[in-house]
Amino acid sequence: MNTLAIEGSASWIFTIVGVLIVIGLLTLLWTSRRRLARRPNPPQAPQPRQDSWEDPDGPKP
Repeated sequence: MNTLAIEGSASWIFTIVGVLIVIGLLTLLWTSRRRLARRPNPPQAPQPRQDSWEDPDGPKP
């Protein structure tokens, strides 16, 4: 009979820990979305060295 009482109290602890984890994850999601919303948009004009991955002499035949 004592083991049933122990298992019942452990389930409450796991429930509380699970709820706290979910609240923490939702808080992280909310703060990261706010941080991304405040980030400035990238410039739309062409940037210098935008095609720097290409050869400086142009494509070779």
